[in-house]
Amino acid sequence: MIEIKTLSVLLNLNPKFLHKDLITTHIEELLEKHIENNCFYDLGKIIKIRKIISIGIGKIHIDTGFSKTPVTFEADVFLPKPEQIVKGIIEKCDSNGGVYVNYNNMISIFCLNSNLNKLLNIKKNTENSSEKSNTDTTRIVEGPLSRNIVEKEVKVKITKVNFNEQNMIVIGKIL
Repeated sequence: MIEIKTLSVLLNLNPKFLHKDLITTHIEELLEKHIENNCFYDLGKIIKIRKIISIGIGKIHIDTGFSKTPVTFEADVFLPKPEQIVKGIIEKCDSNGGVYVNYNNMISIFCLNSNLNKLLNIKKNTENSSEKSNTDTTRIVEGPLSRNIVEKEVKVKITKVNFNEQNMIVIGKIL
């Protein structure tokens, strides 16, 4: 899931940093601030910038004096794909039946608690037991039950990956 990729971006460099001793440090700071730990559609989440491969010749903008400079770098990129199975730790539950599984402290995978009962050997409770109902439901809510499942290791099958602005939303199913 984590791949090393070579990426290229255009950075606007302040002219006061266009000195051979300052430019590399300034570019590293810009990459860290604007690229690292951000998500990009069809690329994934940039986990870490490994090294700068090349710094191209920039074009100076006539109004601002900033140099639009091409930079190529190598980075660790995290892009989960549907159908992948990963191991993670349950980090929290919500009252609507959602379970959040932390994968390597990189991302939270949202899962429904439908398979959680089998995993934890929890008996189903019938809601409104005084009424005759064919529907058995179990709700995991904040409280003693949720404390029993938090920090439990589970396997998750990723079912969908969505990108929203600069966020990655991963949806999965607990196996």
